[in-house]
This record gives sequence, structure tokens and C-alpha cells, in this order.
Amino acid sequence: MDFQVKLFNWQDHGNHLIILTRGVLDSGAFRLLFAEIEAATQRLSECKVLVDLSDSTCQIESAEIQGLVARLPLSRWPQNNKVAFVSASDIADYHRLFFLRTELAAQQLAVGVFRNSKVAIDWLAGMI
Repeated sequence: MDFQVKLFNWQDHGNHLIILTRGVLDSGAFRLLFAEIEAATQRLSECKVLVDLSDSTCQIESAEIQGLVARLPLSRWPQNNKVAFVSASDIADYHRLFFLRTELAAQQLAVGVFRNSKVAIDWLAGMI
């Protein structure tokens, strides 16, 4: 897996983190991704995070997702962050990400999964 990270701090619009991923996402890659989000947003409040997985393939199953979330150090996760995942066009990838979203939401995290970047951005902005 390969990813690019861009952090933007806009005075009137808050903090925004954009992550573009490429390649295969397995359990290890997701751990790296979450570590990167945590590190980049550690000192920020109410950061809006867009993770674009449209050029990636998810190779993680439901049982692995539950284990992944159970092992994540979510107690260190910055409060009031919103994370939007944009899935690849494959419906199976969307379903896997939606299951990940469900597990993360159960841990009181604000997470959304979308098939369209525009809708994800609108959700992060509070427009929908």
C-alpha cells in the first residue's frame, strides 16, 4: 500500500487531512493508515479527514475488521474528528468499509463511508 498525506489548516474552515491511497489494503495496511491519521491529527481538534480509497483494493474480511478495531489504540484518538472513507467502485470494498465504519462508530467515532468524493466532502462539511 502507498499513501499520500496532505494536512491543511484553514483559519475559517478548520483542519483538514486528505489521504490518497493506492494498492492493496489488508489488516496491516489499515493499522498503518490509522496510525498516520492519529499522528497527523493528534494536536488538532475537530479535524475533518478524507481517506480516498478509490485506487485501492480492500483485502480484509469481517472477522479481521473486528480484530483490527479491537487492537487499535482508540483511547488516544483525537476527539471530535470526522473521518470519511471513499471506497473503490467495487461493491464488495464498499461493504467491507461499511462494516469497518460500523465497528468504529460503536467506539463513538464519527465515521462515514461513501462511494462518491463530493458526497463525502459534503458530509464532512456538515451539509448533509
